[in-house]
Amino acid sequence: MRKFLLLGTLLLLVNSCSILSELSAFTKCEFRLHSVAEPVLCGIDVSQKRSWSDFSFMEGQLIAGNLLKSTLPFDVTANVEVRNPGTSAAAVNAIQWIALVDDVQVAQGTVNEHVEIPPAGGRVMVPVMLHADLIDLLERDNPSTMLNFALNLVNSGDKPSQLSLKIKPSVLVGSQSIRYPGYFTITKEFSSGD
Repeated sequence: MRKFLLLGTLLLLVNSCSILSELSAFTKCEFRLHSVAEPVLCGIDVSQKRSWSDFSFMEGQLIAGNLLKSTLPFDVTANVEVRNPGTSAAAVNAIQWIALVDDVQVAQGTVNEHVEIPPAGGRVMVPVMLHADLIDLLERDNPSTMLNFALNLVNSGDKPSQLSLKIKPSVLVGSQSIRYPGYFTITKEFSSGD
């Protein structure tokens, strides 16, 4: 019985060391905000909209209906590219994130999926789904910042916006989630025509 207990403890320690090694390798990875895709306002794909005249009558009615309810739901996918320059595989089980536009927090959440990045220059794209209510953001903090960012995503802004993602990876060791002690910050500037 003691042999099984000792063997089980040894296997748990080896597995934990392997997981912590993958987390350590992840902290050495290089991060880049590759792109922002699929901007959706009130359920309408706005990636091809350049002016209000590009919206159909029904789309205008949908936006107006949301405005009457004091809500403008906006969704966008931030594609984060992770590159592993190291010699060991890097992996995490979840990534906490905070999204900021020109230093104004707009959303936060967690990507709850196992992400593994192969060594020696391996790359993985991690989609981070951002959701915000533009009315809420326009009523607080800096409304011109939020409006300019939304316009830049549809190529109509008048000055660049900077999107930043703060990310904090974590791994599971047994049933315990171990988080990296700090956040990594990655940024990208967006302007009309990008």
